[in-house]
Amino acid sequence: MSVVKSPMGMWSPFRLKDKTSSLFIRLLVSFLIVIALLVSFILFSVVFYKESIKDEVIKYNTLSMQKITENYENLIAMIHSSVLTFSLDLQGIQGNSIDYVNAASTMQKLNFFLSNRLLYLDNVIMMHQESGFVLEKGRGADMDVMFERYYNSQDYSASFWNDQFTQPNKFQVFPSSSFAEIVSNQRVGERMLLPIIVKNDQIPNFYLIAMADADMIYSELRQTIDDQFYILNDQNQQLYSSSRSGQISLPKFTEQSGYVIQDSIYYFYMKGTSGLTYIHVVPDTTISSQIRWNFSFVLLLILTIAISVLASFLLSVRINRPVKQIIDAMQKWNITEPRISGIKEFNIIHNKISDILKTSRDIHQDMSEKESLLQYYAYSNMLKKIRHQNGDNSPWIPSDRPFVLLLFKVSYKSMLHQIEVDEERATSFIREYVNRIITETYSDSLTFQMEKDQILSIVFSEMSDPNIGLTLEQINYVLEAEKKYCFLTITAAGGIADWNEAYQAGLEQLKKRKFNDETQIILDIESSEDYIQLTQAQEEELDTNLFSGNDTDVIQLVRRVLGKMKKRNETAQNVLQFAESIVQRTQKIVQQRNIDPTCVRHALTELQTCYNYEQLDSILSSTIQSSAILIKELKEKRDHIIHFVYEYLEENYDKEITLDAVAEKLNISRSYLSTYFKEKTGDYFVDYVNSVRINKAKILLLNSDIRIQDAAQSAGYQNINSFNRMFKKLTGSTPSEFRKSKLP
Repeated sequence: MSVVKSPMGMWSPFRLKDKTSSLFIRLLVSFLIVIALLVSFILFSVVFYKESIKDEVIKYNTLSMQKITENYENLIAMIHSSVLTFSLDLQGIQGNSIDYVNAASTMQKLNFFLSNRLLYLDNVIMMHQESGFVLEKGRGADMDVMFERYYNSQDYSASFWNDQFTQPNKFQVFPSSSFAEIVSNQRVGERMLLPIIVKNDQIPNFYLIAMADADMIYSELRQTIDDQFYILNDQNQQLYSSSRSGQISLPKFTEQSGYVIQDSIYYFYMKGTSGLTYIHVVPDTTISSQIRWNFSFVLLLILTIAISVLASFLLSVRINRPVKQIIDAMQKWNITEPRISGIKEFNIIHNKISDILKTSRDIHQDMSEKESLLQYYAYSNMLKKIRHQNGDNSPWIPSDRPFVLLLFKVSYKSMLHQIEVDEERATSFIREYVNRIITETYSDSLTFQMEKDQILSIVFSEMSDPNIGLTLEQINYVLEAEKKYCFLTITAAGGIADWNEAYQAGLEQLKKRKFNDETQIILDIESSEDYIQLTQAQEEELDTNLFSGNDTDVIQLVRRVLGKMKKRNETAQNVLQFAESIVQRTQKIVQQRNIDPTCVRHALTELQTCYNYEQLDSILSSTIQSSAILIKELKEKRDHIIHFVYEYLEENYDKEITLDAVAEKLNISRSYLSTYFKEKTGDYFVDYVNSVRINKAKILLLNSDIRIQDAAQSAGYQNINSFNRMFKKLTGSTPSEFRKSKLP
């Protein structure tokens, strides 16, 4: 350690400490330490985790293989079930002769079926053995013509497809091939298609070929950017290759999933439940390149360290220079203070700032002795206590002086947003208008902006003072020029002691404004009448018409109620509460129909800025009409599975009904029917069965000669306790209570 000899001739190590405590040295050392720690961490991470990176890359490719396998398996299962379901509607085309009218209808249904983009189907070809006739989405032709001209392939001939009638397989995926149309001896419109055969036991001598777009499926479902992907069947036959390199030699895959390394190539694979094997080929060079040392990385690291050290030095100089200049200027004050921290520059700044703060406190203490300022502060604090339900009064507020609170609620119209003015800023301008007018009559009044849309003025007078009403009328007259941008609700509440009670009374009076977009002054509180609302019969009529999409009757009913409200001059709160109830009922019906309720939710947002009956009628009518259109469109789409379930339950509700039995009649799986029925109707299958049976029982209970137990058995319930419990759950009353309420 070097030392410096003091002027007194003694060696003093404190001079070195004084030098190292400077801001510049400490900043530079701190930056260098941070740089060293970061570089050490980077080097340690690269060395320590080098091998684990390779494991992570392999894990990533394994997970990607699992995901693409899951996607392919789900798609193949969906194509199978969808095509099989579609075939249920084709029993009318299996005669010995061709009905061309029926064929045209079938092609229309086929085009609608192929509009489902999630199936990735290019076409579905319907094969008919008896007639040798083949039908697809755009044409019908003999088998030879179809597969030699329109769906020509070097791998599949017409005889190949004809032989499939004798094969026992009900579902099979064949290798992909290039299909094209022959025009003037030229192949036109080539595309790589994956043929999938689906047969229905209920339609003999007939099967369907689903032509899946193999390249599009791979493009949409793949998880990596590599183009080396293969699909094999259970006989190790190559069904699809993304690389177009033809047949390649693949290793044997003995496990259910994993990877095999052969000739420096990683073969990631997974076998699906359909019997197909999915393979993703990754060269070892691709994985190794991600973990080996890179010259560019080392060079960039060295360059980064050099730049960081240089930047640290320059930044330390830039920070230290102005601080040094401040210190030099402050030292001219010749005020010495003891050290508080280890950095001498900060000690000097601290001491000087302490003097400044002490002087500032003295000034503020002198100003705080001014009674007028303290009184204004007391009123401001009092208003804050009102908002927080605290009724304590400040000693600066006279307790025996009568006062009136004038409340102004500002509502802004859409024109304000067109001129791009902030609502809170606009309220502050209105507060200035209000304050200027009130102080002309009441010079000692105080005006505050309580919220972004609420202004409050304190006037020291009696509620009976006639000048209060004249002042409010003058404010209304001045703000009339701004009526295209906003309107106000104005009220007054007075007292002599309880500020909190007066403020709350004023807020309640604001809720009494009528439903229009004009400024209103509310001073006299009218006696409240019963709130106009829908009767139970009207609610049932409303729900029934909404559910069936009958918008005309719904709009007429809503307009009748709004007409009564307008005639009785209902408050805005009651009118908007009624409108929200209509929108919420509409949203509930739409959701029950499994329709996206976005259009209805948009109406709830519009109601927040609705201020007159014309605008309200437009919002409600538009919402009801758009919802009815969606409901009608849904009703017009006949679903054959749902229609079959409805008819079957209507005819067999009194018998034992199970999901398995109905699924078997439709030749689909139990789980598929359960999921499909829930998605299409919004109800679980068992819940719908119970609702049908209870509705039948309700009709029987209206006949007093029928016993409750007999009605239960006739509706399909063999256990009276189960019947009573389900009846109570769905209707809210027991069977005996229901009968008493309906029968005289």
